[in-house]
Amino acid sequence: MAAKGRVEVQCPHCGNIQLEPELAKSTYCRKCSGYIQIVKGGRVPGPLPAGPKEPTLFEKVEGLLGVQRTFVARCFECNGRREVGRNATSTICPLCGAYIDLQDYKIVGSYSRSIRTRGSLVITPKGDLNSNRAICETAEIQGHMRGSLICATVLRIKLKGKLSGSLESKHVIIDRKSEVELVRPLRGELIEVEGTMSGRILSSGKVVVKKGGVLRGTVNAKSFLVDRGGEFSGELTIGQPTMVQGDLLKPAPDRHEPDHDSDAGTDFTLAPV
Repeated sequence: MAAKGRVEVQCPHCGNIQLEPELAKSTYCRKCSGYIQIVKGGRVPGPLPAGPKEPTLFEKVEGLLGVQRTFVARCFECNGRREVGRNATSTICPLCGAYIDLQDYKIVGSYSRSIRTRGSLVITPKGDLNSNRAICETAEIQGHMRGSLICATVLRIKLKGKLSGSLESKHVIIDRKSEVELVRPLRGELIEVEGTMSGRILSSGKVVVKKGGVLRGTVNAKSFLVDRGGEFSGELTIGQPTMVQGDLLKPAPDRHEPDHDSDAGTDFTLAPV
């Protein structure tokens, strides 16, 4: 018997039966990842195929290479997770029934609408993202970006010029060919500078200036490392970054006095010469 608020849905592709929120319009099979259009009553009419579909040669090669055909989509509203096919463009949270966008976005011109997806976001060299809120799984910035961007996993900046937007990601990479100036603080857990960057960094983890990388500005991090061949000039504070909302909206002012609140006992490393 179905739980309260849920209905039994039968996959028309493999016959698998699963529970879904009664208000859901569509979903994906947890067994074969096939798309299911939910009709009134839950079960989709129509004959089932005689047997499982024989995998194609391409699918067999993918299996041998360990290529994943599914991934786990995380809900924005709760802790719900759902395994979906890698080509899926949307799904429904199994816990709260919220819509989860899985589309990849490629910005090739001016774009000002909000984005909230578990897919990727790419701003091309001619792209201009001016969104009050853009949330994505991975992102790459090659063009102009204003507003706010929050990336769940990896953000790569490949740009020569100025970025006036607010950026936050678990992992940030300043590409080797980049020469970027950040107007607002860059927030992240792991920040790697392979190119040239100037601005303010707030890291809850580690900042690394790679070989050939140049970092100018203010850094507040738990751990800081300059590889041999890397260059850093500016102000460094080792410790937990603390900021109020107003600090995120403007560049850090020039400071000539030492910071008496910095923690000199945490990790600061220069690579050996």
